Amino acid sequence: MMPDNNMQKVFVKPDDTATIHCPVCQLAKTVDVGKFRATRHTITARCTCGHSFPVSLEFRTYYRKKTALPGTYEARAPKTDNKYWKETNLSGVYNMQAPGNDCGNLLVTNISSGGLQFTTPGSHTIEVGQQARITFTLDDRKHTEINKRVIVQSVTDNIIGCRFASNETLEQGLRFYLFP
Repeated sequence: MMPDNNMQKVFVKPDDTATIHCPVCQLAKTVDVGKFRATRHTITARCTCGHSFPVSLEFRTYYRKKTALPGTYEARAPKTDNKYWKETNLSGVYNMQAPGNDCGNLLVTNISSGGLQFTTPGSHTIEVGQQARITFTLDDRKHTEINKRVIVQSVTDNIIGCRFASNETLEQGLRFYLFP
């Protein structure tokens, strides 16, 4: 098999078809790749010119862009209710913090129009289902600041996968940034 940098990445359309281009003769062919969805996502394509080459099939709903964008996160406890609040007759100024909150620095490792993945430099208490506020700056010409509410979908050590909350709109700067 050829090295990964020679592998052609092809995005699969909703109808399970993909257009594959031969790197030698430039012939393009649209093929049905639905049978590979549940099994393997790397195939060897054979062109009519006789050339064989590796193809990586990308079945994701949204295009995902690799990044290395530093930022911060603040995760809220999944369930904070009245049992954490007590009535008092004390006067003064109080700074209240909900139990289970976690905050810190992050590195956004990839982003799509549906969500993002980030890593934390150290330990954290983030759990699947938690909501979090993610803030980072794009490395675009305008240094667009992004502030999004996300819902944690997966946690593997210090790698956290999130989807954008359903009521979050995609800013024009982020849409332009994600354009392949």
